[in-house]
Amino acid sequence: MTQAEVPQPISGVPLRWSGFTSRQLSWLGLGAALPYLLLRGQVPLELLILASGPWVGACVTLAFGRCEGRRLDAWLGDWVWFRAQPRHLHHPGSRSGTPYVAYVVVDQAVREGSLEAPPSSATSLPWVAS
Repeated sequence: MTQAEVPQPISGVPLRWSGFTSRQLSWLGLGAALPYLLLRGQVPLELLILASGPWVGACVTLAFGRCEGRRLDAWLGDWVWFRAQPRHLHHPGSRSGTPYVAYVVVDQAVREGSLEAPPSSATSLPWVAS
């Protein structure tokens, strides 16, 4: 019995050269750039190894490393982007410099437990990202 071929989109398949993807080759090329430049500058071998060792190690780790099932370079890029974005919403009426409070009274006119509708002049409150 022969197995049928399953059609797959070719746009999602990474390009490979001898088992390496284009991203891996890019990281390896970037990792080799510093030792190459130091060799061209005729830096002594001991200094070359000390200066380029961590750089090559970081580039090889980014080329082949994985975190949570994703490429390490993509994961680190998303992590940096997440850390750079604001994540806390504060009510404009809250005092600045106070620690985060889980509950802020939004409408002072409506009492607790009251089922009254808000006044017709009520508008939505703006939230400020910090």
